[in-house]
Amino acid sequence: MMGRFSLLVLSSLVTWFAMKPSLATPLAVVAPLADIEQYTHVDEEDLALERGERDIGSGDGYELRTLRKPEITKLQIKGAVTSRFSSTTVTSILKNRADEATEAVFIIQLPNEAFIANFSMEIDGIVYTAEIQEKEEAQKIYNRARSSGRSGGHVKQESEDVNIFSVSVTVAKKNFVTFELVYQEMLTRKKGYFEHITSIRPGQIVKSMHLQVAIIETQGLKEVNTSWWKEQANGEKITKHGIGEIILKGRNTRAFIEYAPTVAEQHQDSEDGIKGDFVIRYDVNHPNSGGELQVVNGYFVHYFSPEGLPVVRKNVVFIIDISGSMRGRKIQQTKEAMYTILGDLRDIDYFNIVTFTVSTNHWKNTLQQATPENVRQAKNFVSCLAAGGGTDLHESLIDGVRLLDRLTENATDSMHGISMLIMLTDGQPTSGVTDLEAIERDVEREIDDKYSLFNLGFGENVDYEFLEKLAMRNSGLARKIYDDSNANLQLVGFFEEVATALLYDVVFDYPEELVETDSLTQTVFPNYFQGTELVVAGKLKPTNITNEILEMTIAANSVDVAIEFPLRVETEKPPEALLNKHAIDDFAKHLWAYLSIKELLQRRDISNSGAEKEELKQQVLELSLENHLVTPLTSLVVVKPEEDKPEYIASNGELQADDVGAGGIPPSSSLSMGMPMKFQIKPTKKIMKPTKKTTKKAKTKIIVLVRDVSDEFWVRSVVLFICPLTLGIAVTGTIVEEPFIRPENLRKRSYFGEVTFVIGNKTIIVSPSQITFDEVYNFRWDYDVAIGDPDLSISIVNKRFARVNIQPNITLVAMRHAVTGNNIMKVGYMGVYIENGQGLSDDVHGLIGQFRDTKMSIDSNSIRVNDQFDVSATLNVKSRKVPVTKQYRMIPALAQKQPCWFAGSNAAGLIDGSHVDYLEKTTS
Repeated sequence: MMGRFSLLVLSSLVTWFAMKPSLATPLAVVAPLADIEQYTHVDEEDLALERGERDIGSGDGYELRTLRKPEITKLQIKGAVTSRFSSTTVTSILKNRADEATEAVFIIQLPNEAFIANFSMEIDGIVYTAEIQEKEEAQKIYNRARSSGRSGGHVKQESEDVNIFSVSVTVAKKNFVTFELVYQEMLTRKKGYFEHITSIRPGQIVKSMHLQVAIIETQGLKEVNTSWWKEQANGEKITKHGIGEIILKGRNTRAFIEYAPTVAEQHQDSEDGIKGDFVIRYDVNHPNSGGELQVVNGYFVHYFSPEGLPVVRKNVVFIIDISGSMRGRKIQQTKEAMYTILGDLRDIDYFNIVTFTVSTNHWKNTLQQATPENVRQAKNFVSCLAAGGGTDLHESLIDGVRLLDRLTENATDSMHGISMLIMLTDGQPTSGVTDLEAIERDVEREIDDKYSLFNLGFGENVDYEFLEKLAMRNSGLARKIYDDSNANLQLVGFFEEVATALLYDVVFDYPEELVETDSLTQTVFPNYFQGTELVVAGKLKPTNITNEILEMTIAANSVDVAIEFPLRVETEKPPEALLNKHAIDDFAKHLWAYLSIKELLQRRDISNSGAEKEELKQQVLELSLENHLVTPLTSLVVVKPEEDKPEYIASNGELQADDVGAGGIPPSSSLSMGMPMKFQIKPTKKIMKPTKKTTKKAKTKIIVLVRDVSDEFWVRSVVLFICPLTLGIAVTGTIVEEPFIRPENLRKRSYFGEVTFVIGNKTIIVSPSQITFDEVYNFRWDYDVAIGDPDLSISIVNKRFARVNIQPNITLVAMRHAVTGNNIMKVGYMGVYIENGQGLSDDVHGLIGQFRDTKMSIDSNSIRVNDQFDVSATLNVKSRKVPVTKQYRMIPALAQKQPCWFAGSNAAGLIDGSHVDYLEKTTS
């Protein structure tokens, strides 16, 4: 069996390697073999891929031939940052120009703190979109698919140290495939700026490459700049500044950054194209009051980063590993870093140095003030350090804590400040107490919430998981120091982050009558360091009171005094900048979910209780599934139904101007300019209720009553689909508008406010507030009920879905999108789905119904991408060829945007007839 294996990079690693399919455990895209030959699965805790090239021998049934890269014809990266929350969409269009199928492997490198929010592939005009599943469930899906004979590839974590994922897929000869990945993260402030980093390593020259980032910060932007980082063979980085174009708008609340390297510029970098990181650095204006609190749709995010405060004194004990493994470059780099760190101490600071091998040694018996003479003597002490012996980590930490105890026990009021231990080690404990749980228990008992512990793991031989857990349980953090030529700069850089404390014991206090206190993320912080930012997110309690005012206080300690920062904000309407079309929808909810998951995972990692770990796991899992995020407990799975199973035809209920979704409801300009609408189906024959023996699909002609639209009439609903009159099924959607005009397009969005199902002589009306059955029964969504008979019934599922079951073999679903919290910017609305349409006749029609059995496909040869990365193509539907463009629409069920093909001109050619054929006018 012969096979070709190629590597393509989406936004990441350049490394080429060949790989046997059997070496990597696939976990899930499920699709027929004729469509896709690889299962696809994104898994944060999967096995790491081995790096480097592999020889594929005949003994494994494979022979390695000439590696042939499929061509990346387009690489587009679109980023959006709204109030520190970043969402990035990476799209790569790949063409296999070979005369045979070729496997492409995509290596995707993400920021270390990012979560994947979506993944999709488009092949032959079919988009395979991922779902989030619990990890165990994803494995079951894969096993079932594999046992049924369907075949595939995989997406998995490349490395435990770096957030890298790989995706493989077979590309048919002379064909295109489009990969799209969406990931999200929160930008954190370090050393006085935020950093947005995009890794670009396509591994080849790309004819059309374009990066766009839109940043919206209501506090106002300052110091926006760009640079390109390229790593040399020796590990050193070369930085080029002023790359790309920056445009500031909206009184510096919005920035637009573009970078589009030409083919010539890519060649200048290397024969394999560019390889580096595009970096955007910026800062915002920082109020010295209670910070910036933003409320959007019932969720809030609070940013606190005051400036101009006096520096708080610090008491610090440096604990340095000088065991035998530190010999050579490591000890020399540690000395160089310590010279700089000691020189940066302020004369108000107190410090000491503890070194350890099989025993410990102190520079002084007590902490010393950082006078010039004491700093000089400490540097001399450091210069004489020599590495050798074992590693008594336990005793060194206990000694460091007791040095701080002696200082604080004898301190006067003028000596108060923050106290910390900074420990550097490159290996495992080998002397004294070596049991990790015992070390953890003893150190936590000694510190007793009095000090912060910061652990630096030097090189690859440390137990970083242990160091991180030990630090987090003691109000600190851990950091990896990579063993390369700039390790001394890494050490100095870390110290700079924690060197200048402005506040300590910081507490955020929110009013319980307005805020759901159990929803709050971390509200107590041991320290606030200069150049950083404290962030709290939470939910507001539902209330009917308008113009609500939220008043809160931040309490903290400064140099010698306690200080309070009051804040008073309105909760009714978000800042205007957050309504901009480039803003991330519901960013506050997404950021709250992101922070909550991060904190729950951290608590789970440091917990020593099995019961607590399980409870935290369930909370993480629930938030991950609800917010469609890939975390260590979930997997991203793409599933395509088997050919003999009916596919869903769905609309999310939103109407947009002058375009139509190829598989859903066609929203047109005449239906979306704030005009209330109504129309209905009037049968010209007597409606007969089908009997239980009815099995044959009826072939009765469908008649739709249509009249011209003029200014004398107004329309309030849309015919979604109708079925033959012998079954007597008609579904209409009534239009509602959102209450505010969006500034970017000066119009209001329209939605289905309620959906009406008419089945024979029965009527079911479903709205976000209630369900009415035959004008007799009214149900709220929190009812767990089912009503009806074998021919017709309706049930409420999970407080969100109303399932209408009609015999024979018809199930229609209305999906509820309710307004939560104090959200006055949106309206509740409904979506409509055909879950089971086997019992519908061949003459089923309507704006949705007409597509149930319609075969549609994108002509792959017609796909075009212009300089602005607008994608256009030709859609084959029935005997018609319809020009379409690819756009992205928010799918509320997935809480994210999805790619769709859209037809303009009021869906001319896509739908049968004209859009006005589906309307009936009534006088107002």
